[in-house]
Amino acid sequence: MSRFSLRFYATGLAACALLACEKPNGNGNGNGEEEAVVSVEACKKQISARHDELVAAGVDVASWSFRDAPEMAEPSLTERQTPATYTQYDGKYRPLSNHPGCSIENLYYDKNNTAGSTPYTDGNNDGKWTGDGVFGGPNKAANHIDGDVARIPGYNCAAKEYTQSNEDTSKPIVILVHGNSTRPHSWEKFLLPAGTTINSAFEKVQFNPDTEARVQLAEALIAERYRVIAVDFRTDLVATVDPTANSSTENAAGNIDHGWSTPILQSLIKAVMLNNPNRKVAIIGHSLGVTVVRDALRRLYVDYVDGKPESINPFTRVSHVILGSGANHGVSTFDPPSSLCANNRTMRGTIVCEMGSRTNYQQTYFHKPLNGPRDLFATPCADGDYAFGKTGQCGGNVVKYYTITMTDIDQGANYQDLYVSESASRIDLADCSVNKLTTLNDYDTSGYFNKGFIANHFGSLRSAAGLKLTMGYLAK
Repeated sequence: MSRFSLRFYATGLAACALLACEKPNGNGNGNGEEEAVVSVEACKKQISARHDELVAAGVDVASWSFRDAPEMAEPSLTERQTPATYTQYDGKYRPLSNHPGCSIENLYYDKNNTAGSTPYTDGNNDGKWTGDGVFGGPNKAANHIDGDVARIPGYNCAAKEYTQSNEDTSKPIVILVHGNSTRPHSWEKFLLPAGTTINSAFEKVQFNPDTEARVQLAEALIAERYRVIAVDFRTDLVATVDPTANSSTENAAGNIDHGWSTPILQSLIKAVMLNNPNRKVAIIGHSLGVTVVRDALRRLYVDYVDGKPESINPFTRVSHVILGSGANHGVSTFDPPSSLCANNRTMRGTIVCEMGSRTNYQQTYFHKPLNGPRDLFATPCADGDYAFGKTGQCGGNVVKYYTITMTDIDQGANYQDLYVSESASRIDLADCSVNKLTTLNDYDTSGYFNKGFIANHFGSLRSAAGLKLTMGYLAK
């Protein structure tokens, strides 16, 4: 997501000393000792009660649309987007037929890539966050996890599949979904060169960088015998379609929006499910990837309801939806002094408009079909039955939802995560989703992403606590 100026933070260490960094129930602390359990029966009761409350308040739940927001309708254009035509595409769902991000050219993890600008060397060499010295590279972690281009019939876009030599086919296939400005290496171990200074002053947090590489989610999942595929939204290609001269009215950061990313993930989930008809699929998303996961599942379901050829109901096949630091109810880059949503028509601005305000959240056109009224649609099939206003939609399959974010320094007023907060990230159906908090000290201390910039935001999945929570919940 986009860099945004916030109020100064107290250091996490000092704030944690003042606060207990603990919550009294299982949806609270991130120490991994206490786990909340979501009951199917309790979820069913909450859905029913929420539905009745809404109807009593005059909300027409039955007619609430779960289809694409009209503002994001696919452009009826056949040519590929260019910087000259970006206003016709940005903020809208792009068909894969002319999607500039649906490409397998010049992939840094392609073992056959010897001539591109980011040739394969060790599987973690995209030339920017993990390679360029300006951003804290080169990555000094050794013995990188093996992987190559995912070659899945029916999926023509980019993804990295990690080598699994001892797969446990009783476990779900795991799809990893990265956030804005990153790529599949966000799931892998990273180590700064010795002596590199952490870039954390903007967030006003303090920590020392790792001196030894820590295992991250990709390595942990392979060790536990999961099959693992990481989607690649090709954020490196944004410069070919958006003007990038500045960050106020253009897209120098190379941000993407849901119209860019959702169709790619939608295609990957569908291909994985069609090619593995007897397997469950677990999906883990971080940051922008959180709402992309939820949106891709929603769109697959819409295709199924509409009876499109080869459509699938994904909610009969998904086992877990694990969501780290997601903007389910707003993002800081919407809030003043930012004017991105008002003045920036590139993807840097459209993604902010789609997310809405973190501090004064009002439901956006993007969230309206995704969350439904008061989050009633936010956990499809969490009870094995209900999805988007209808019962009998799940084939008896119970989908397990789990959100992870950092504890607010002062709840509802002073936030530890640069982009989201407790309320922005959680799903407001406590009996249908485990909403977990890590502590104020659970940063990503690896220094990944611009020498540790937004290490708090990455902490939900790249800190030791976040990794433990994710692996523990996936095993349930």
